[in-house]
Amino acid sequence: MKVLLFILALKLFVAPLFAERGSVDQKLDLIIEKLGGLENRVSSLEKSNQSVKSEIKQVEKKIQVKNNESPLAVPTDPKKKTSFFSNLRNQLNSEEAKASGPWANKENWSNVRKNLTRYEIRTTLGDPHEVKTSLDPRIGQVYSYTGDLDADGVKEEGVVNFYRDRVVSFRSPF
Repeated sequence: MKVLLFILALKLFVAPLFAERGSVDQKLDLIIEKLGGLENRVSSLEKSNQSVKSEIKQVEKKIQVKNNESPLAVPTDPKKKTSFFSNLRNQLNSEEAKASGPWANKENWSNVRKNLTRYEIRTTLGDPHEVKTSLDPRIGQVYSYTGDLDADGVKEEGVVNFYRDRVVSFRSPF
């Protein structure tokens, strides 16, 4: 605001001293417009800054509430500690298996049926973890999908058997 008063005073008192009064007036008007625009931008930035600060405070409060509710603490008893880490390892392995592809979804296995091609199986279940050839003359190739899906420490296995690039049998891991 002080800047605007200074510019107005400059316009009223200094501008008549110059011979080219019209060009000075135009320049001062342009400066006043730019300053008005800058004031608008600064005020909008200050408002958005206040809203961001309030959001940060809300998030900090939520974090404090969650930390006070259930802190993750490793047990001190050796037996409980072993069990805790074993369960944690199983959960991590299970999450890794679930994220390894669409084969870990039960609904995708319901779409598997006989006579599908290898391409259709790959689009439905994703790339297999292992591709084997079979000694059985009625089965040419075997797709194997393995992983611990239910965090019990035991790997589940889904198998799709092909003969002449068509599904002849399959076993869901569910």
